[in-house]
Amino acid sequence: MGYVVRPFTMERLVPAIEMAVARHAEHTALRAEITDITDRLDTRKIIERAKGLLMTQLNMTEPEAFRSMQRTAMNTRSSMKAVAHTVIERLAPAA
Repeated sequence: MGYVVRPFTMERLVPAIEMAVARHAEHTALRAEITDITDRLDTRKIIERAKGLLMTQLNMTEPEAFRSMQRTAMNTRSSMKAVAHTVIERLAPAA
């Protein structure tokens, strides 16, 4: 954080504005990174839950469950997250 003291001069004002713009860019980049990481973590949790359901209800091993979801995603041209949601909807016990 920074501030400019009076009297305002171009020598002081321009660097302060440049620093504010740079800090804003850093802040925006960090927010985007946080959003991306959060989304990836949520996707991973959903995939792990679906994999667990396949393993327990269909007696698959972990690699078999993952490969099955991966193959389904490729065949249907959808994301692993969408396939995992479908698996959870179909196999999860009704609450």
